[in-house]
Amino acid sequence: MTGTLYHMDFPLPHQLILFGPPGTSKSYLARTEKSAALLNAKDNNVVPVTFHTDYSYGEFVARLLPLTDGTAITYNMYAGPFIRALAVAYRCLSTAAKDQPPQNVVLLIDEINRGNCAEIFGDVFQLLDRGDDGWSSYEISVSELTIKALNAELGRDEATSKPLPADVLTQLDNRRLRLPPNLFLIATMNTSDESVFFMDSAFKRRWNFEFCPVGFPSHFPVEQATATVTTAPVRDWATVLNALNAFILAECPSRNLDDKLIGPWFIKAKAEPTLATQYKDTMAELTKASKGVTVANSGRDNSDKFDKKLVEFAKTLAKPVQDRIFAFAEYNESSTHNKLRAIAYDLNSSYYLSTKHQRGSDRVIEVFLEGLGKLSSGIATHKISQADIHGKLFLYLWDSVFDRDKSPLAKKLGVQTADLRTFGQFVEKADLFIERLFEVETPAHPVTTENVA
Repeated sequence: MTGTLYHMDFPLPHQLILFGPPGTSKSYLARTEKSAALLNAKDNNVVPVTFHTDYSYGEFVARLLPLTDGTAITYNMYAGPFIRALAVAYRCLSTAAKDQPPQNVVLLIDEINRGNCAEIFGDVFQLLDRGDDGWSSYEISVSELTIKALNAELGRDEATSKPLPADVLTQLDNRRLRLPPNLFLIATMNTSDESVFFMDSAFKRRWNFEFCPVGFPSHFPVEQATATVTTAPVRDWATVLNALNAFILAECPSRNLDDKLIGPWFIKAKAEPTLATQYKDTMAELTKASKGVTVANSGRDNSDKFDKKLVEFAKTLAKPVQDRIFAFAEYNESSTHNKLRAIAYDLNSSYYLSTKHQRGSDRVIEVFLEGLGKLSSGIATHKISQADIHGKLFLYLWDSVFDRDKSPLAKKLGVQTADLRTFGQFVEKADLFIERLFEVETPAHPVTTENVA
């Protein structure tokens, strides 16, 4: 290609596979950090597809399908995600400003190893060799029907339709395809799954692979890392997961330990209920009590009663929740009146301000109650549910990590392997197993003549 060459610094390899253990944010990274941030490819410039065992070349590239209209049957060529992504990339070539790189386009393939890549890619495999300019090093010949499907996709956006570069038009007239430099293929691969298709070395060498490790990076959402798993004692998701991965590294007999570890998104934390939803009756009582601050000659007394009612309620809750409430309320225990400094009050008469006082303050008692109701009612703002711990995490340990040898699980629980023959026997000891992850094992002292009686 000579007529459409331009200078480009490619921020990513043109074919990239993100791989690693489950829960390591591969799909999220592909869509955000790789596609959106580095390539600035968003919305319609990202064409997603998920491979599966029955996925075929026709579905991926293009296929002829019947269309029934009454009694008449017609056949149309339908573009698959590969042809759709190619069409978007070609359109971006035609609309790019002179001497400026076109917008990038991403064909996003989730679970690439769940499909038979050799069958799905077919002759498209040849296009994955790229030159220094980003164009495919080799062309492939395609059928007239495939070109028809491509042209149909090219004509979809008539508002921005412009003539394609001359060399691209010549290429299509000759029923040949090449991948342009603004088309990137990003795929994800969960290496721990065994029910996947083999990728041969010829296919893999045309891709760059980037490993996604387990762990909690500095930019990781705090609500996920600090989500509660156990409450007595309180342990969060990051603490439990780090201990669990350390156990897997120490005890799992697999030779591919990276495949057996567990990423921080293996289970997504759920937001805890708010005070307003968890304690509806109490919040209704507080709202009713707040009305008294506007009563003439009783505003201060009723403000004091409101303080007392809120403090009594807070002290019935777990200390982390109590501390959250007091911090929000700016609670000043030593104050004689107006202990909740988050609410504005009358300096002379010490009653809390309400919207009825029309003082122009946004720290009135109604606003305070609204914010109070939105506070989390849990020890942390988010929680990993017990159902997910049992039905996802422990099933994964049983079925994938220690599928061949249950003795490390039995040893950690302090039972005989013969007594741990079913998943039910394992999951009923889930709480004990988590606690045992944090027990420090004391090494046995060797017997010497000095310690023998």
